[in-house]
Order: sequence, then structure tokens, then C-alpha cells
Amino acid sequence: MKYYRISYCIDKKIIGHNPQIQKTTWDGRPYDDGAFGTQGLFNPIHNNPAIPTLEFYKSAKTTSLIQMVEIGIDEYLIINESFLEFLKPYCNSPFQTWKIKATHKEVDYTYNIFYLNEYKSDFINYEKSTFELFEEKYSTISLNQEVKVTSDVDNLNKRIKYNGLNGIPHMQPTKIVLNTKNQEVDFFRCAHNGMAGYYVSELLKQAILENGFTGIRFEEIEEIQNRVVIEYV
Repeated sequence: MKYYRISYCIDKKIIGHNPQIQKTTWDGRPYDDGAFGTQGLFNPIHNNPAIPTLEFYKSAKTTSLIQMVEIGIDEYLIINESFLEFLKPYCNSPFQTWKIKATHKEVDYTYNIFYLNEYKSDFINYEKSTFELFEEKYSTISLNQEVKVTSDVDNLNKRIKYNGLNGIPHMQPTKIVLNTKNQEVDFFRCAHNGMAGYYVSELLKQAILENGFTGIRFEEIEEIQNRVVIEYV
């Protein structure tokens, strides 16, 4: 089955203004340990994160999906009520939502911060994927040293370990193998650093387009990892 990652549309004919959000105010501290940006990826959200209130640029459009810098699309979707109701039947795992207010030309709209609690841990076939160490001099040079990565969590830990700072080499994938051919889910979240985000099947992509939801761009997997060999099993 073919999959696409949900991303933001930047076409001004569709979104009106880029960025769409002119002003954000918070009911708490948006960058503390309990904030949206410091949670997520692998676990459910706790600690009552600070909730934003948004104000659109007047020339922006109130699309089905909107962008916020502080709440990244690699972990969360900010979507309107109709898009949320549309996606609910496709959620095969528990999810969390937080209602937020977004004002456009003095009219208040309801949006939702959406988070799938569980990520799809078998989307990437780590047994068949390869990762290597590189160093940066005048160019990126392979050290011809493979690193064994076993999971999304292990991938993040080893990226922190091999961070490319202070003489330490950095790790990057050279081949990513995806388990897609026998998948039956239409909507899921990936937590692999570099490919994290929300994915939809070809079938769900067409349904989203046919239902007229806006502000959404569908990224090809080869577009996400355009310097890495992608294989499907």
C-alpha cells in the first residue's frame, strides 16, 4: 500500500497568507517541561500543557489544517472540527485532543490539537535498514562504519550519541526499508526521527481530497528522504 505524510500547504491561493497565524497567546508557559513541544513522540501527553489562542492574519484562510511553529506537525495536527470528525473512524489507537480558539476577522473558530497516543513501531523495518557514521570536514565523508539500530527509540538515542559535535561523528540512514506491502491501516503516526509525522494511505488521501479538506499537502516518502535509498517490503 502506498502512503503519504501529511504536511502544510504553502500555496497562498489555498491558505491566503503564509504563515496563517499572526498572533499566539498562551494560558500558561509554552516552553516548560509540560509543554506540547517537550512531550509526545513516544508517549501520551500529560501535565496539562499550556493551551494557545490563535489569531489569523486577515488575508489568511481558515483551512482544515493550520500551522503553528510551537506545536510541530511531526507530533501533532491542528485541525478544525469537521476534519477531526472525519479522521476519528480511521484512528486505530487512542488519541487525545485539546480544543483551541482561533479568531479570524473578529469571528471565533474552534480548532483541535490532535495527537495519536501510539505510534506505528513497525513502519520501518530496522532489521533490513542500514545506518552509518559520517564526519563533516570540507564535505560529508562516510567512515564506512555501520551502526545497528533496532527501533525508533534506539534511533533517537543513537542520534543523540552520534551528534556530530566536538569531533563526534554523526549517524544517518543510508537505506530505509518500509513495511508497507501488507499493511491494512489508513492512518498512523511515525516516530522515526527524520520521517516523523502523520501518514495516510492512497485511499484516505483521495477521501480527504474528495471531501474538500484544505491546507493539506501530501508528501511522497521519497520526497521526505531524498538522499536515502528507500525500499518496500
